[in-house]
Parts: sequence; structure tokens; C-alpha cells
Amino acid sequence: MDKIVNRKQQLRLFLTELISFMVIFSILGLIIFARFQQSTYANIDKGLEQRAAIVSKKPMLMDRPSDFKTITIYYDKNGKILNRDSLQRFSASILKVKGQTKDLNKTFSKQVGKATMRGVYVKVNADTQRHRLPAGVEKRNNIKNNDFLKNAKYAMVLQNITPDLQGINRFKNLLLAALILFGVLVFIISYIVSRINMKPVLKAWQQQQDFVDSAAHEIRTPLTIIQNQLEGLMTKPNDTIKDQIDPIIMSLSEIRRLNGLTSDMLTLARANSNAIAIKKTSVVVPEFMSEVLDPYQEFVQSEDKQFVIKTETTQSVMLDTKRIHQLLVILLDNAAKYTMPGDTITVRTVIENNSLKIQVMDTGQGISDANKKRIFDRFYREERSGNKETGGNGLGLAIAAWIIKAHNGRIKVTDNPGGGSIFTVVLPIK
Repeated sequence: MDKIVNRKQQLRLFLTELISFMVIFSILGLIIFARFQQSTYANIDKGLEQRAAIVSKKPMLMDRPSDFKTITIYYDKNGKILNRDSLQRFSASILKVKGQTKDLNKTFSKQVGKATMRGVYVKVNADTQRHRLPAGVEKRNNIKNNDFLKNAKYAMVLQNITPDLQGINRFKNLLLAALILFGVLVFIISYIVSRINMKPVLKAWQQQQDFVDSAAHEIRTPLTIIQNQLEGLMTKPNDTIKDQIDPIIMSLSEIRRLNGLTSDMLTLARANSNAIAIKKTSVVVPEFMSEVLDPYQEFVQSEDKQFVIKTETTQSVMLDTKRIHQLLVILLDNAAKYTMPGDTITVRTVIENNSLKIQVMDTGQGISDANKKRIFDRFYREERSGNKETGGNGLGLAIAAWIIKAHNGRIKVTDNPGGGSIFTVVLPIK
């Protein structure tokens, strides 16, 4: 069932990324094509307008019109083509192109035979006394100059834009090919990214499931013990409290354990939701360490263990004293649980490389290399019995890891050369 859910989540993520990328690339492609097409037509229209402006003021026939893509057709007031003879070298379809006064000064596109023409229809305002056709042009085109100029009332400037349209089509095909290639790449990238993005999600989901399962197990154990003890008391209604002191003490012990467990779980839950803010204040290291460690010295010595404090700095640093105090208590409790009478617990504090380094060393049973990688996981215990004095509930070191991370620090566990373990905490002081 879990695998099916995970696959559906991955498929949903993959499709979301694929569709998003394809939409983005498609919109980008449309914008690029539209801008290219618009720019091409703008350049054509600009040339036509410049040519039309000249023609409207100075009617003329090109000396070698076949050398140009632009053709000019002159009309009289009745729409009759005046330079028909000069247009014979072009397609007969040219002669069928008509202009309308309502379309004056507006660019348009028309299909003329196999060619696509872009044109503009303008009114001719020529001064026939100032402009005359060159004699060679007049002779070759069989036009009487005065008749041509006097009767020219309108002109249509046409340009063959077939090559430009072919260029636009080639660009469109190239753009489509590029989009298809990008689509294939996006498909591959989306699949890879969805796999990569799902890994932390699946890991977090699995951690959540493990957390819930482990929490349920941890809570069920003390509740079962308390229930059994209370049911036992109910079978002996005539006994006094003194007679049943052991079940009562055991129940109270499990209640305290349950309170500690729920408190730790709440701390981790609030830490993951960033509901707990780190509040740093300036503290003098020797004074702070003495405040935390002095109460433990008597406790450790009462178990016939040696407790050594080495504070090798007198500087002040910025720390969240409440959380660092909690961190030290966790590490000291851990060291006390896994040491025997005659062992030594040492706490060394020093400032190195602009960092506060705290080492909690013990000569106890040590931690295997395999377990070093997992001891900071929630509910993980090297001792699986669940015994309060040894295994604990497996949340202490997880809380310690969060405190260190919140201070942008790091922690590592190594073997003590003399036996046991060394927990080294490094916290930046700037």
C-alpha cells in the first residue's frame, strides 16, 4: 500500500513539473516567434511607407524595375492603371490588383499568382511642373511624361514578401524542432528531478511513520504497566497503602517516565515546526559550565565514578543557555547510563578556531561503529530493552542533535582510546 501511495505521489510530482516546464517553454516559444514575425513585418512596412512617401510626392518609374522586389502601380481617378506597359514584364496577376480609397495609407497583404505581396495604397500629390520622367525611362516604357503625371491620382507600392515568409516558416520549423527537443529533455529532467525531490519527502514520511509507531510503542509500555498495577490494587481492596507501596511506586515511576517521554516528543515536534526560537545571550564559559556540572559531580561520585571537569577558557560567548544546559544534561545522562562504578566521566571545554568545543568523554562500554551512524535517530537505542536506566526512550540524542543544528554547530562521536566514547560538540561563537 505504501509503495502504491509513493508511486502516485511521484507520478503527480513528475506530471506537475513536466506540464509546468512545457507550458513555460511553449509560451516562451510563442513570444519569440511573435516577436520575430512582428519585427519582419515591421521592417517590410517601414520600407513600404518610405517608398510610398516618395511616390506620393514624386511619381516615378524605376529604370530597371526587374532588379527590385518593389513594384509601383499608378492609377488615375477612375482606377485605371497608367503604367500598364511597364508592368508587362511582371505576372499578369499584378494588373488585377486594385486599390480602394477606404484603404488609403494602410498596409495589406495579397496573393498575386504564386507570390505573396505586401503593399500600401496612397494618394499622389505630385507637382507636374517640378518632376519629369527621365527620357530613357519614358522611351522604354512607352509613356508620355505629361500624360502620366497629369493623370496619376493614386499609387500602389507592392513588395514581394515571399522570401520573407519563407524565412518566417523556416524559423517556425526550427523553433518547433527546438521545442520538441526541449520537450524530450524536459521529460527526462522532470523524471530525474521528481525522483530526487521525492527522496527527502519519502525519507521524511518514513521518519514520521517510524516516529508515530515508536511513540505509540513507547507510550503503550508505561500505560500497560500502570494499568496492570492499578488492576492489581483493585483486587486487594482491604490492603493499606503501606501493603501496596511497591505497585504504587512502580506506577509513579512509569508516570514520570511517561511525562518525560511526552515532553521530549513535544520538544522534537515543536523543533521540527520551527516553533522554538533560539535565544542567545552572553555567558562567561567557566561560570556557565560550573553551574551545569557541579550538581552532576556529586551524583556521579555517589555511583563510585570519577567526574573530571576541564574548563580551559575564561571567555564569554553567545549561547542559548537553556538549550545548551539541556544538551549537556543529555550528554551527561548518556555517559552516566553507560558507565560502571570505577569508570571516569570527563567534560573538557576549550575555544579553538573561533568555536566553543565541548567534549564529554567516558570510559564506559563504548558505541559500535554501526550504531554511531544511528544514535541521533529518534527512538534509536543501542540497548533495545527499553530499560530506563540503560536504553532510555531514544529521544535524548535526537534533541541534542537539534539543539546543535539550531546553533549552526556540529557533533561527532569517536572512540575513547582508553575505552568508552567521546562526544565532541563544536559551536561557533560568532
